[in-house]
Amino acid sequence: MWAIIPTNENKFETIFQLRGPNTQEAMRYNFMTMAPEKEINMTIVSVVCHILNGEPLERFQRDVYCVPPEILVRMFGTYGTNYINKKTKMPHLVSSLKDQQLMELLDKEKLKKSSSLFAPVLYNRHWWLYVLDVDNREFYIADSVFGADTSDTERTKLHRFACNILNQLRVWAGAQSIIKKRTIALDPRAVDVPKQPNPTDCGVYVMKWMKVLDAAALSGAFVFKTRCQIEEWDQDQLNEFKKEIVSKVLMSEHNTLNIEAISQATGMTQEAITEARKRMPRQTKPSAALRSPFLQPSTAELETKH
Repeated sequence: MWAIIPTNENKFETIFQLRGPNTQEAMRYNFMTMAPEKEINMTIVSVVCHILNGEPLERFQRDVYCVPPEILVRMFGTYGTNYINKKTKMPHLVSSLKDQQLMELLDKEKLKKSSSLFAPVLYNRHWWLYVLDVDNREFYIADSVFGADTSDTERTKLHRFACNILNQLRVWAGAQSIIKKRTIALDPRAVDVPKQPNPTDCGVYVMKWMKVLDAAALSGAFVFKTRCQIEEWDQDQLNEFKKEIVSKVLMSEHNTLNIEAISQATGMTQEAITEARKRMPRQTKPSAALRSPFLQPSTAELETKH
C-alpha cells in the first residue's frame, strides 16, 4: 500500500522541497507518518497548507488563506491556558516568539486580504481546525473528536487564545482588527463535523477540511455535514485520503524534487497495474507449436519486410 514511500530507504532523505522564498523540506520519515495507525507529523500538515495557498483556484487566491500550524503550536506550547499577560491583562503577543523565522512562513499580502483564515493546530497529540470568518466576524472550531462540548474550560480557553492570535496576525499584516478594543476574542462556535473512527487520523480530517470547507456556508448554519454533503468516513476512505494527499504533495509542481518523487511513485503505479491485471479475464495460452522458437520471426526477416 505504501510502496510510494519505501521504508527500507534512508528515512532522513529529503523527498520534498518547497519552491519559494522560504525553503521548506520534508524527509521520508515525515511521510511515513501517513501510514495507517500512525500519528501524522506536523511537517506534512504545514506542507499541505503551503500547497493549498499556491493553488491557482480563485478560492485560495482570494478568499482563503491557510495559516501553517507552527505559530499556533508554538504559542500554545509556550503559554497554554496561561496566556494572559499579567501586566497588560491581555493575551501575549505573537511578537513575543523567540523564533521570528516562523513569521517568515506567512504571506503577508494574502493574510491581509483573505476573507477567511484556516488554521490547523496540534495540541496534546490531537489535531483540529480553526476557521476565522473575517467578513462575518465569526470563529469556528472543527474537531473530529470533541465536537460541540463546551464544558471543557481548558479547551475553551485555548480556542479564545487562538482567535486572538489569528487576529494579531492579520493586524501584523496590515489589516484592521475584527475584535473590539480590550476584547480578547470572538465567541468560538463548534461545527458539526464527521467523527474519526480511530485515535490517530485527526490530521487527515484537518487536511481534508481545509480543502473542502467553505466559511461563508457556515455563517448562520453550523451543520457542516449537511451543507457540504459529507458523510462519515470509514477507515478505507481515510486510507485512500492519505494516499491521495501523499501523491499530491510529492507530485506537486511546488516540489523541486518531483523528478525523484516520480521514480519513488513507480511502486504505487506498478501496484495499480498488478491489481488491474488480476481483474482482467484470463487469456487463452497459445499452442505449443505457436510457442516454438522456430516459428518466431527473426530480426533479418523483419528488416527484409521493411
